[in-house]
Amino acid sequence: MKAHVFAEGSNTTAEDRTKPAKEYFQGLFGMVAGLSEELSDSADTSLHVLSEEFGVLRGDQPVADAIESEQDGSADLWESAKEELLTASREADVMVILLSTDAFDKTAGEIWSELVEEAKPDSVWCIGAARSTLDAIDFEKLDKKGCSVITYQRVGVARIGTDTREDLLQAVDRKASE
Repeated sequence: MKAHVFAEGSNTTAEDRTKPAKEYFQGLFGMVAGLSEELSDSADTSLHVLSEEFGVLRGDQPVADAIESEQDGSADLWESAKEELLTASREADVMVILLSTDAFDKTAGEIWSELVEEAKPDSVWCIGAARSTLDAIDFEKLDKKGCSVITYQRVGVARIGTDTREDLLQAVDRKASE
């Protein structure tokens, strides 16, 4: 089983840029890193970290590697993120997208119909975003594909709530035992 988690990095960071992205970004990003670790108990999990400074990083990728490859700013970030979202959607049994309104609009929001078209039937989707973003998303096609959809209305800087996290982990456990 394959899981993909998409989230933005944080402004709170470690000083050591040789650390992998999942350890370099700190503060509330720790909730995302922890969730990714928990998902890896049930699924082969890939963490994708969107950073305006470093581009799209894999969770286990040292930030220093991204510095050396020098991304071309935020325009490339959004294009790269959209490509990774589409690729992940094709193979994900579990798709987790926890983005701010701005980042969601520039990535998943622009390609939502394609993402849903590519989604694996019976997959688990968890979307954490502002209420306005969630209200604008059409979940009907995911429902028709038999997908489980879990949403978290983002409040402030919290990426995912405790109850939503538990709902997601339970859905993943059920999926893993199918």
